[in-house]
Amino acid sequence: MNDLSNQEKLVDQYVQEDRTDEAVALLFKLIERHAKEKNFAKAETLRDKLFDVDSMALHEIIKSAEIIEEEKSEAVDKDHMEIWADLYDNLSTEEANTLYFGLKKAKFEPDEALFRQGDKNDRLYFINSGQLKLVYRKNDAEKLLKTLSSGSLAGCNTFFTITVSTTSLISNTRVNANYLEKETFLRWKEEEPALAGKLEVFCDKQKREADLLKEKGINRREYRRLKLTGPISFQVLNRSGKPIGKAFRGELADISLGGVSFFIKTANPRNALMLLGRKMQVKFKAPVGKHGMEIEKVGEISGVINHLFSDYSIHMKFDDLLKKLIMDEMEQIPAEERIRTDQKADRSAF
Repeated sequence: MNDLSNQEKLVDQYVQEDRTDEAVALLFKLIERHAKEKNFAKAETLRDKLFDVDSMALHEIIKSAEIIEEEKSEAVDKDHMEIWADLYDNLSTEEANTLYFGLKKAKFEPDEALFRQGDKNDRLYFINSGQLKLVYRKNDAEKLLKTLSSGSLAGCNTFFTITVSTTSLISNTRVNANYLEKETFLRWKEEEPALAGKLEVFCDKQKREADLLKEKGINRREYRRLKLTGPISFQVLNRSGKPIGKAFRGELADISLGGVSFFIKTANPRNALMLLGRKMQVKFKAPVGKHGMEIEKVGEISGVINHLFSDYSIHMKFDDLLKKLIMDEMEQIPAEERIRTDQKADRSAF
């Protein structure tokens, strides 16, 4: 390692002395060596440096990229590739290498949770071996939705949307898996959009948890929801329950005794992702009484769903139930008075 460090210092010395050809030649040798030792992160860092030293050293730049890709292809786990052949066969060599080396390995002992109902999960799991159970819990009852094994994907429901887990995934046996982190996927959406799109299409073929719940006759919603339009303002709260910054605007979608949902507009998905799991204070007017009733509630954001065109629906669970009398009165109001097109709110400020 000291020898490699000394050679990198020698590259810098060559650059300072304007000995560009010698710097390029030495960098190429270092890239090749790191690639053969499967230190791909270092090899790619040095290849970026090669660009900086001499962007016209096309032979070395192209050849070093080929060497890295070849070494990556030889380094893959053949069993993993066979299990996920339907996915990898649809990818180019470069995309396949990016996916494979973007995955991290994980092992789980029996009765370990990969994710739990009600918690955030930012991982997409590729199950290589072992058996797991996907379960839904309500009150003290637990219901088995599906058994997963080699070749199963897990976490799609929360990975491609911004919501907490509606189910728990527990290992029955020892499990070997790979997982992709959401932050990596979001980076691919910008830098490798073709790969990100193919992965999303592949996951869309998996049966969604909502469908499994429906098949089992499970209704996750505890309270009836009423459609409701009109403006709503919201502020994120800190750990002490104090508002952070100014209030933002949204547009009401529906309401129940236990929570409310509303739409916001933001061009940056990370703004929406930031809201998940946060405490928030909302203010809106309910169509109750002659002049309406101002409602102010505090709760936690349990779901954020992308509806395309920069629209997101925000789902909030109240800390304390809304008064039943208010819901009872709203239920008596004709739907056309609760859902009015002239009440569309300006939600462009988030």
